[in-house]
Amino acid sequence: MNPRVILIIVALAFIGLLLVLGARAFARWLKIHYPRRASAILVGLWIVGIAAGWLMAREIRDQPTFQSNDLITLREPVVARTISADRESRVQSCVVDVHEHLGVLEVDSESGTLKARVESNNTSAPIYCPIGAEVRVETAWLHRPTVTRRG
Repeated sequence: MNPRVILIIVALAFIGLLLVLGARAFARWLKIHYPRRASAILVGLWIVGIAAGWLMAREIRDQPTFQSNDLITLREPVVARTISADRESRVQSCVVDVHEHLGVLEVDSESGTLKARVESNNTSAPIYCPIGAEVRVETAWLHRPTVTRRG
């Protein structure tokens, strides 16, 4: 097994042990100083902890997954890098405007990027990506897009 993985597991186990010991010490302190209200306070803290965990899990699951041939409708403008056919031309940045569409060509989950084709866009200024251009977009920049699965 990789020594780095073993070190990470040991560190996480130690942190978990510290959290358990700290929770037990807090519960004892609470029962000593507030004997009548200790159980109500602990139940309230459990409910708050469970609610926070549920909200975090829901937020994590809310992130969209992208597949090839998806249609993405943007809710915020996104900066993209153009993909050129020849290697000598430089990469240019351009903007895909709000409520415009990107057609997903490839998904690179390791680097967190999408290769997409601009299917509609504002063309009023040269800073906007031309329609039909292939671009690369980082998925971290896509804030709550609408994803439509196309067959």
